[in-house]
Amino acid sequence: MSSPALHIVKPNIVVPLGSSADTPIKVTIESSTLLQLIETIYENNDSTPTQTRTVGTLLGTRSDDGSNIEVKECYIVPHKEEDEELTIEEAFHISAFHLYKRANQELQVIGWFSTSPELDAYTGLFHEFYAKGSCAPYQPVLLTLQYRDNDSGEIISPIVKTYISSPVGLPPNSGIVRKLNLEKIGSYAFVPIPNEVTYSKNELTTLKYLSEASKKEDRSFDLKGLDELKQMSSTVNQISDLIKILQDYTERAAKGEIEGDNRIGQLLLSNLNYKLSEVDVDDFKKDFETHVNDTMLLQYLASCIKQQLDLSAKLTNFITPEDAVAD
Repeated sequence: MSSPALHIVKPNIVVPLGSSADTPIKVTIESSTLLQLIETIYENNDSTPTQTRTVGTLLGTRSDDGSNIEVKECYIVPHKEEDEELTIEEAFHISAFHLYKRANQELQVIGWFSTSPELDAYTGLFHEFYAKGSCAPYQPVLLTLQYRDNDSGEIISPIVKTYISSPVGLPPNSGIVRKLNLEKIGSYAFVPIPNEVTYSKNELTTLKYLSEASKKEDRSFDLKGLDELKQMSSTVNQISDLIKILQDYTERAAKGEIEGDNRIGQLLLSNLNYKLSEVDVDDFKKDFETHVNDTMLLQYLASCIKQQLDLSAKLTNFITPEDAVAD
């Protein structure tokens, strides 16, 4: 019995000795790269308002087994879409890549990005350009970034999706393709893969202040009144609110009022080594004070040892080697 299902097979590609071409299973995007991508897209749209999409190259690194990809840099590649024909400025792409390569030798072309969330006929042509060019013999990764609502055109929070591909149909070197003189270009099936935007604690704090400033008319935020104690107090209050939300969720899930999420339960089990209900507040306070006292004692002893070493070094300078032998 025939099945209408489409079976996608991972392509057989030749890789250099000692390397791997396994299919990527996760894409990690640095927050600075995402902000750079958004900024360049806005600048490019202002200069070319009639262009339907902005495309460009993604630079980054691959893990040893090829399963994880980290996106670190990106740049726009000029192109034209006219009368179902696509023209890509390959010379600009190569020159820009060599320029980034001079600054960081670890960078390599890992794929391309597009501001069009839809996968159309041009998508296959763009993918063909990178699959047979700078990304070979590895599979290029496609990153789509949607920053406007398709219906209203209003600016929305960025929606990032990543894909890998597999060729569909007859291979280009097939005898049937040559006999029928068919043009086998840009035939791919795209499969979504998970992605994650990473950021440091400093970047997260900066983004929080920027978010607070964006809510004001003058777009400013005063940092003078935020000393270390106030920042710690604000952070503790946020953690306390999150704990209350989590506690309310677990209680409602335990009573059957809402359906629990298995992923949240697994995350709690993997991160909590004790039960919160068995923690006594007085015992926790006592243990915390003991830990603080031990830390202060170690700091005091380290300070005393440092002072003794400094004093010994100063006294040694007053005693010459001849006096030491005489003694």
